[in-house]
Amino acid sequence: MARQKTQKTQKAGPASAQPSIGNQSGHQHEAEAGEVAIPQFFNTTFSTHRVSPLFTGAQKLDQARLDRLAHRLRDTLVGDVVRGVQIGLEATDTPTGQVGPLKAVTFRWFQAEDILGDKAENWGELSDEQKRGLWIEMRHENAAYVALLLPGFSRSRQGSSINIAAAKSWNMGFDTPDMGEADGSQFLRLPLLLLRMPQALKAVIGEWLSTTFDCRVTKLNLGTRTLVSILESWIPQTGLPRADSDLVLTLAFNAPVTDPGREAVLRPDGDLDEDEDEAEATEPGLRSMEISISASDLRRFLRAGKALQKTSNTGPGTALWERDDRERRRLAGSHIDDGWGWLKRKDGSEYPLMEALASHLNHHMALNLFHPGVRVIQVSCGGFFLSQSRIKIVKSGDVTDDLSRAAWMFVTLLGERVQTDAVPLGT
Repeated sequence: MARQKTQKTQKAGPASAQPSIGNQSGHQHEAEAGEVAIPQFFNTTFSTHRVSPLFTGAQKLDQARLDRLAHRLRDTLVGDVVRGVQIGLEATDTPTGQVGPLKAVTFRWFQAEDILGDKAENWGELSDEQKRGLWIEMRHENAAYVALLLPGFSRSRQGSSINIAAAKSWNMGFDTPDMGEADGSQFLRLPLLLLRMPQALKAVIGEWLSTTFDCRVTKLNLGTRTLVSILESWIPQTGLPRADSDLVLTLAFNAPVTDPGREAVLRPDGDLDEDEDEAEATEPGLRSMEISISASDLRRFLRAGKALQKTSNTGPGTALWERDDRERRRLAGSHIDDGWGWLKRKDGSEYPLMEALASHLNHHMALNLFHPGVRVIQVSCGGFFLSQSRIKIVKSGDVTDDLSRAAWMFVTLLGERVQTDAVPLGT
């Protein structure tokens, strides 16, 4: 059965991706051996970011221009900024000097199917140019940091070109009167940015991209809808996790802190010290809960969830938030991906695992999983790890057809999240 663990403070996600120490530059010499070098996507923890369209101008972003850009970025990193990067490394508990001096900065194009496999569904009509991404690597003596810019794959994709109005809305409010009716050929749309590097270096790369391509780089926070959709779509693609891999979900609660006035009423003497009053007002309640479902029980949860979906009552409930979308949004908070309101829409999506888990929690803990104030902030299983701002897809051995289809599904749902027009850039 599901096992619950509660805690007073919200669990931190995995530590920032540490530099890989040792002989990590071997794959970079594949090109010298006559093979095309490709970035490592699987078994790597990335932080998620979004990028507005990059303005490249009339000049093509060919390899010669990429080499010049790589040289400019290297000049930035080996200048005064590099001392800030070293401070960042110390902040992530990496011994000073362990990564060694910066050896090279490279920019390369890569095809998405080279890192995800060739089992892309519904993408056969896209050209190779529309499916390619940009790989930026900063290779030190003993470590390599990477940035991957990927196309925003989406099942509702409307082509790769954008008009000038859309470009202005994505940019930082800059007026560009001299551009006139510039077409999409002057913009490069790679909205999904994945970074594996220390926090200080992330800030440097984000600022450099913004300055060089007149774009905006922001952190991409994934909400409940994206996390749940990936989980529910992953299992049919790859099957159930291995017997030794539990499914772990972390829930968080958008609940107000204790009202100090109500606490005073409950006290017999009604006398609260001012310092004690202030401490109680800022002390959070239950912040998170970890739900663990063993692999042996997962099949029964899925079977029960499918049965519940057939008999579920979709009519309006008695709670105000079940009838009022504004009240639902107030309880859910500002993140448009939270609130569970999308469960009401008949878009063909099914969430049997969530249905079964909700029934289990309601029966054993009187906890309504689908209350707008409850949100999923982290999912971990044998195949992948996904939190609000970090992702990792696990691969053992070669990329199988099932894993390739699941990986494409993964980045497609991320692309839909990053391209949702209703989501502000700052979320």
